[in-house]
Amino acid sequence: MGTGSLRYEQVFGTLRGEKVYDIRIAGYTDRDERVPRFTPLGRQVYLALDSGGHVLLESLGNHGQLSIRKVTDYEFPHELAGGDEEFTVGGCGPQYLGDLTDQSVVAVRYVLNAESDTAAGTVRCAEFEFAYKQRLFVDPGYHWGIRLQGAGAYEAWLADERENPGPLGPLTEHRWTP
Repeated sequence: MGTGSLRYEQVFGTLRGEKVYDIRIAGYTDRDERVPRFTPLGRQVYLALDSGGHVLLESLGNHGQLSIRKVTDYEFPHELAGGDEEFTVGGCGPQYLGDLTDQSVVAVRYVLNAESDTAAGTVRCAEFEFAYKQRLFVDPGYHWGIRLQGAGAYEAWLADERENPGPLGPLTEHRWTP
């Protein structure tokens, strides 16, 4: 097993034995309207863990790489620094986990490209497969930040990338299982 493989075991190994009960997007509450409105920022997504803490999925740099790391609490988004917006997170777990709670991650498919950093453990994109076959595809290369999609999105993204290769190829696919 190469050094890169060991690093990704450290990244995804934090999910071993964990159960995810919600998916939360960092944003802010806009209170300028009659009814306060949640506005997502799109750079940070959290997998809320049943044991406490979160797995932070964060779009890095030019929004082409995804950092994955376990954190004990939410991290204040740099986009809100110096402003008067109220930091908030919005939950969207039921859209990807269904009405089931405490979903464990049974596999992660991820893609690396020339921009991926094996030392830092960043990936181009990832798909989390949960118990009961729910899937969450996380693409940090979307214009507005991280794009979340469900089953079938990983395959569609990969087919499109292979048909229209980007300048940071070639792509390599990998799979992690607990």
